[in-house]
Amino acid sequence: MFTKIGEERAFDAILGQIIENIQSGELKAGDALPAERMIAESMGVSRPAVREVLRALELLGIVKSVPGGGNYITDRLDTWLIGPLSLMFRLNNGYLKQNQQLRAALERETAILAARNCTPLDAAELRMILARLDAAEQESDRGELDKQLHQKIAQMADNPMLYSVLTAADQLTESIISGTRNYIMQKKQSAREVDEQHQRLVEAIIAGETVAAQSCMSEHMETIEKYMEEMQREKDEKLKN
Repeated sequence: MFTKIGEERAFDAILGQIIENIQSGELKAGDALPAERMIAESMGVSRPAVREVLRALELLGIVKSVPGGGNYITDRLDTWLIGPLSLMFRLNNGYLKQNQQLRAALERETAILAARNCTPLDAAELRMILARLDAAEQESDRGELDKQLHQKIAQMADNPMLYSVLTAADQLTESIISGTRNYIMQKKQSAREVDEQHQRLVEAIIAGETVAAQSCMSEHMETIEKYMEEMQREKDEKLKN
């Protein structure tokens, strides 16, 4: 699995070989990595150098370390980007409006791809989430189901990069203004408006109508941005007072 590299620039070389093994399928999601000693001997490097790389991969969410049980490739390689992207957004002082613009662009693309990829099972799951959303009475439950609906659409797009960036952007929005979804659901008029948009969006995706799906998602994102700005204004007013 691994080849000799020596100690010069060991970090980059060790990292490169592990990533190459993941890309080639030699290492798959959930697989156990060889012991640190075996990796070090195979590559001709020190165990501390291997440990440093494994620690970096763990921080990135690619490797999961089990105390006393070794190191494993994460079970969900399609979501490993979420952690580092969320950190990157925070370190760059991501502003709410710019973040929402990014999210809107990604959501529109996921709607198009979901409409192309929708299977009968996907359609059933989308309708089930909508039915649960319609029946839910608690704002927190409705907010969580709203999140599930968008996650399902993003998963249907079948693009791990798109899914990871979108999820990270969504997490950043929640960290800037916590409870965004709950806020919208608390207001009967806004909740009704969002529910109708969800219904049209899902029907367009199920029908495979990519243009309509994109249009419905655009309308929905504009509505979300409107309520987010309203929520931010109310938050700012409270801080002033």
